[in-house]
Amino acid sequence: MSNKDYSRFWQIMELCDWSHEGNDDKVLAPVIAHLSKLTDEDIFAFEDMMCELLYAIDTKQLADECAKADPHMSDDSFLYSRCVALINGQEFYAAVLNGDREVTSLLWDGEFESLLYIAAKAWAKKQSRTADEFPYFSPTSYETGSNAEGWKGN
Repeated sequence: MSNKDYSRFWQIMELCDWSHEGNDDKVLAPVIAHLSKLTDEDIFAFEDMMCELLYAIDTKQLADECAKADPHMSDDSFLYSRCVALINGQEFYAAVLNGDREVTSLLWDGEFESLLYIAAKAWAKKQSRTADEFPYFSPTSYETGSNAEGWKGN
């Protein structure tokens, strides 16, 4: 992963309202509200950072750990588990990125798919449109298996 400064991403993610834990939309509502007040370019930059961070932890090693915990793992369930790394903050994410097995074992008990739609929902709110009309596609794919380097044998 590049040495890009992701501090803005992490600062925005700190706006999550964990008093609504269990209701992903309510947890993410302050993040979406904040992003909807920014420029389209800033919303797109947030999307890029999220995609890059998810891409960086799209690895065979993590997928193998996930498959041990969940024998029915799918590409989607692995992606949604990687979202847990981001939603839990910068330190948790860094531990996952660095291969801390104690931390990575916590990923496989949850999912946070809603994270993937933050930018589209913020843009839709700002533009009075629907999230399906989100006009931006990040050049970095977060889909499972897209990080070819991360999926090379260990």
